[in-house]
Amino acid sequence: MTGMVAYYLAFRAPLHIGERGIGQEETREFIPADTLFSAICSIWRLLYGVDSLSNNLLARYQDAGREPFFLTSAFPFASALRFYPKPLRPPTNDTETAKRWKGIRWVSERVLAQYLRGETIALEPPPGPPMEPSRLLLQEGEILIHPDDWHTLQNHWDYEQDDLVIYRRAVVPRVTLDRITNASQIWQFGEVHFAQGCGLWFGVQFGEASFQPQFEACLRLLGDTGLGGERGAGRGLFTFARREWTIESPKQPVNAFITLSPWLPANEEQRNWLRADGSAYQLTLKRGWLGSPEANNLRRKEVWMVAEGSLIAHPPEFRLGQLIDLRPDHAPHPAYRYGYAFPIGTTVPSTSGVK
Repeated sequence: MTGMVAYYLAFRAPLHIGERGIGQEETREFIPADTLFSAICSIWRLLYGVDSLSNNLLARYQDAGREPFFLTSAFPFASALRFYPKPLRPPTNDTETAKRWKGIRWVSERVLAQYLRGETIALEPPPGPPMEPSRLLLQEGEILIHPDDWHTLQNHWDYEQDDLVIYRRAVVPRVTLDRITNASQIWQFGEVHFAQGCGLWFGVQFGEASFQPQFEACLRLLGDTGLGGERGAGRGLFTFARREWTIESPKQPVNAFITLSPWLPANEEQRNWLRADGSAYQLTLKRGWLGSPEANNLRRKEVWMVAEGSLIAHPPEFRLGQLIDLRPDHAPHPAYRYGYAFPIGTTVPSTSGVK
């Protein structure tokens, strides 16, 4: 395995990533790793052909140790500050803290590092001068920052709302016409707008360095064609930048991991880890349409996966998960869903506290 790389996506248009709900009103403010993987595969086929996609990319995931790359989901960033999914197990057993922790969606990299080391995590700022942070829960309480992150975020402060604004959700009215009667019908479409200097980032670890140029070629074309829903209307366009990325490992021995991508356990042993003492996880339903020209009118089979931020009480290992074929009946080709965990090691919290 080579070193890890972070890709920063700066969106030139609103983004729609489908979420469960009525019609297309609901949208995520992040991109799951399985969605990213499917989009890369579609572009890989366009650039390099069906044979290359099947034999040079997908087939290698069936041979342990030859996987081309593993990737995280795409999470928000602001300037140089990266955010991660909140670990689903609160860092303390205090009931009031657990209630407040439940409302958080994202934590800054410094907060995540504190969690991994088992240190005390502050939900309220320490006393200080007036220019110091007045609160640590920002973006309507969805984001938790470390006090040292405050000055980095000043350029993204909305003084009218008196809050950090990295992204805004909007519901846009749209109109469709009946093909026979020409009668119009209004429907709602959800989209996410990112502030200047903000967007989404994701991490990749390449199995071989030779895959990186091809991966980035796919990512570049994907940015020009769009990611997510309503690409034909110009949604989801982006440019990207590449930076090195590392995660600070805890000094103490680890006995658990947090996954940064949706995870589909590959066998009964891995499924049993979910029931281990200390595990805290959430399941998310994956479904959607096939994107190939031969089968774009067919739906993939549904599957439940372990969501990002889930804490699994088992030491971290790479190659956890599987690439599963969810082709529907009568589909002319496989329909793979990416289900590999991207684990970061931690210790199951026991005595850490939150103030």
